[in-house]
Amino acid sequence: MKKNILLLVGATLTLQNAFSQSNWFMAQTKVAKVKSVVATSELVEAQYEGKYLYPPINILDGNFENTWCEAEQNGPGIGESITIEFSEPVSFDEIQIVNGFATKDYYKKNNRVKTIVLTQVAKKHFQQKEYTLKDDIADWQSIKFDLDQTAQTITIKITDVYKGTKYDDTCLDDIRLLYKGKVIPFMCIEELKTIQEENSKQMLKSTAADFKNQFFALFDGGDKIYLKPQKGNDLIMTVEKDGDRLSDVSFAGRLVKFGSKESIIEELSDFYDKYYYIYDDKGDDGPVLQGFDYEKAEAANPQYLLMGGRFSGWGESPSYSLGNYRILKTETISYVKTTTAIIIKLDGSTVYWNGVPYTVLTDKQVYDVRFWDGP
Repeated sequence: MKKNILLLVGATLTLQNAFSQSNWFMAQTKVAKVKSVVATSELVEAQYEGKYLYPPINILDGNFENTWCEAEQNGPGIGESITIEFSEPVSFDEIQIVNGFATKDYYKKNNRVKTIVLTQVAKKHFQQKEYTLKDDIADWQSIKFDLDQTAQTITIKITDVYKGTKYDDTCLDDIRLLYKGKVIPFMCIEELKTIQEENSKQMLKSTAADFKNQFFALFDGGDKIYLKPQKGNDLIMTVEKDGDRLSDVSFAGRLVKFGSKESIIEELSDFYDKYYYIYDDKGDDGPVLQGFDYEKAEAANPQYLLMGGRFSGWGESPSYSLGNYRILKTETISYVKTTTAIIIKLDGSTVYWNGVPYTVLTDKQVYDVRFWDGP
C-alpha cells in the first residue's frame, strides 16, 4: 500500500495512572450505539474496484477484509491512535482485537500492532494501561479485565509494531466488546461507514487546506453561521470562528421567522417553557427580555430571529478545529485529552453533519437574541 496523505492530530494521552474502578458507574450493556470513530491519520487510496478500505469505521464492521490503516509519512505509525465514541457509556469486561490486515497475504506484508496504550474514558473517570498483542494470529485475541469497565470513549494508541515484509503501513482490523462472554452489538455502523467512505473519496480529491477554505467561505465574511436542521429537531447550532481558526460549536436555540414584538414575546415564553426549567428573570407577563433592541431588530429585518439563550456549561470547554472534511472536538477529562470527530460534507448552502442535512444561515439572515447565559 502506498502512503499518500497525512491527516489529523488526535487523542493525546498524558497520564499513566488511573482512577479507582470503584468510582465507576455501570451503564447499559445490551447494545453500543457508536457516535463517531476518528483516527489521527487514515490511509486513502482507490483500489478493489474503487472501494476505499481504510477509514477508521472499518475496525467495527466485523469484516476482516476491511481494515483501518494509519498514514504516517515515512514511518510505521508509532504514536498514531484511533478513538471510538459511544452515544452513551457502555459497560464491558473484555475487549477482543483482530490485529493487522487479516486477509490473504496482507497480514504479513503490512505491519501489525505489537503494543498499545488502551484508554477508556467515562465522564470524569478513566482507565489507562499498556498491552501487548500477539503476532501470527489473524483472528480475535482477547484483553480481559478483572473488574467491569465503563467507557464512553475508547482510544487505542500504537506504541510498537511487528514489521511487515513489504509495506511500512500499520493496520488494525477489528475490535469488539464483550460482557459476561456475550458480544455487545454495535449500532449505526452502516450509516457511519457510508459517511466515512464518502469522506475518504473527498480526501482523495482535495486537501485539508481546501476543505478549510470551502468551510470558511460559508461564513460570507462574518464570524458566525447558524445551522438549521432540515428535518426533525428544531434546535439549531451555531458555529463560530476567530480569524482563521474555529472557536466554538454549540446548540443555541430555535430559529423562527421574524415577527412582531408581541409574537416574539409569546414565542420566547413558549420556548423557555419547553426547553428550560430555570431562567433568570420573570416579569408579570412572562420572561423579561433584557438587552433586546426591537427597533434595531426590525430595522435590520433579517429573515430569521434566533430565540433563547444557551447554557454556559460546567468545567473546561472543549476546543474545536478543522481536519479534512471533519470538525475535531478535543476535550480534557481527568487530565486525559480525547479527540472525537464530526464528519462534514458540503453541498452549496447545505452542510451534512454526520450525514444529517442542515441549512446554513449567516449573520445577514439572523438576528441573534441570545441575552442569557444561565443557569
